[in-house]
Amino acid sequence: MMQNIQLSRYYYAKQREQFSLSEDTYQGWVMLAAQDGSFSYTINKGDDTKEHMAQFGELIFCPPNHTLKRSVLQTLSFHFCEFTYRGDWTLPEVVRMKDISRLRSTFQYLQESQETEDLNQQNSEVAQHLIEDLIIQAQLEQFKAQHSKAGTIDPLMSKAAAYIETRTCEHELSLQELATSLGISASQLTRRFQATYGLSPVRFATKVRLTRARLLLVETPESLDRIAEQCGFQNAFYFSRVFSQHMGISPSVYRKNYRV
Repeated sequence: MMQNIQLSRYYYAKQREQFSLSEDTYQGWVMLAAQDGSFSYTINKGDDTKEHMAQFGELIFCPPNHTLKRSVLQTLSFHFCEFTYRGDWTLPEVVRMKDISRLRSTFQYLQESQETEDLNQQNSEVAQHLIEDLIIQAQLEQFKAQHSKAGTIDPLMSKAAAYIETRTCEHELSLQELATSLGISASQLTRRFQATYGLSPVRFATKVRLTRARLLLVETPESLDRIAEQCGFQNAFYFSRVFSQHMGISPSVYRKNYRV
């Protein structure tokens, strides 16, 4: 499975002068993010005990079984969630989001989902979807950051990633064609791409397609046939099979459960 995110708990805290606990160790992944104000934090990673500051626009991720220490610097409103995560991408310690307006909107929806006392089950599903989307956005920001650095690491793979991102939803990916255009063999392409991005070109292309498909399922009324066509899948049947395989849920059920 390419990735599976399951929310264990979520809460929004408003106008805090201090955290209830100055430190804690969690069994699952934890995301901590400021909506207003700022905080300092340390995640124990061997000998690395350096303290960092975080404010709005930054998402802090703490791996399972690591101790997260935190302290309020300025009166803080924050979002906290614990979740299980299985996927090909390694979540970084901090992601700085560039799409601030979308982040602010997502935070607002999350806040409303907790503050509304009615329809608890529905609100839980909304929170699940929003956190899932937020993590995907964080991953995209990480990808962009990697791409911006790729020019000094492997500029050829930066071109390969750009090619896949811009064309994979329109055309079937041909590794041989891409490799030939870059002047290397298909095996070299796969090896170097894996080393640079942590995924094979084919799995990277599938990730791009599924990310677009998830967006279309939630934000548009398009049929599965049209979504399959717009995301580079051969047909709705194949799209449904790939989506279910990687996401653990069918496109139709995903749309029903997570449309906001």
